[in-house]
Amino acid sequence: MPNTRLVLDGIGTYNQGLGSLLRHSHLFANIQLDLIDGKSYERIDRPFANFGARFADSLRMTEAPLNRLDNSSFPDPPAAAATSATLRERTRELVAATLDKALLAYLKEE
Repeated sequence: MPNTRLVLDGIGTYNQGLGSLLRHSHLFANIQLDLIDGKSYERIDRPFANFGARFADSLRMTEAPLNRLDNSSFPDPPAAAATSATLRERTRELVAATLDKALLAYLKEE
């Protein structure tokens, strides 16, 4: 996560801040796509696929609405995350949006 020591891999949620007033919760989905040629099974590298959209996202001054999570939805205790219907649905939406954005560029013919 930028400007912190927090490393976020995979799909999940985190909560940070001080007290109840300055606390905020977020969802994240860090997904890597590997495109494989179906005939030769070679990996197809497209390092600049979707570069423009990723660059524009990095310049956002506000947080993407799909990433924001209401503090009341943050699981307490953390083990409750697996049974939370709200987290499950919100995470599905975030993963689908992330894949839709990434796949568009990866599957485009060059």
